[in-house]
Amino acid sequence: MSTEPPKYPRIGVGVLLLRPDGAFVVGRRKSSHGAGQLALPGGALEWRESLATCASRETLEECGLVIDERAWTIPHAIAESVIDERNHWLTVFASAAVDADATPENREPHKCEGWSFTTMAEVQEMIERDPESVFLPLRLLAKNWKTEA
Repeated sequence: MSTEPPKYPRIGVGVLLLRPDGAFVVGRRKSSHGAGQLALPGGALEWRESLATCASRETLEECGLVIDERAWTIPHAIAESVIDERNHWLTVFASAAVDADATPENREPHKCEGWSFTTMAEVQEMIERDPESVFLPLRLLAKNWKTEA
């Protein structure tokens, strides 16, 4: 494995699994960059994979929820994150509706402490108190979040 940083940004897909009340799924990262930070489910786009396929795959792998590829709104938003010398990402956020009683399961406990629902207002409050407690792509999404009046 090369010690040279990549010479190009990578593409990540962050998923917003939205309940009818506007709450969405988040969890605390355990591994990789962003350990200990609140983040959305998601991951890296694989070679020749569509954004919708990636969103559905990551949702199933991480949360055990099946979302049809046609259910995604893509892009919901896009953020550019330079996290460190080795991590320059373009994150495409995909959103899909889930039932009010949807219960994500933690299928990758080595990568995530567990899943719960929160609101963007709660995430924004966390950022006000301690910006580093929230993964950079989610912080960027929260910064530009439009709330209904």
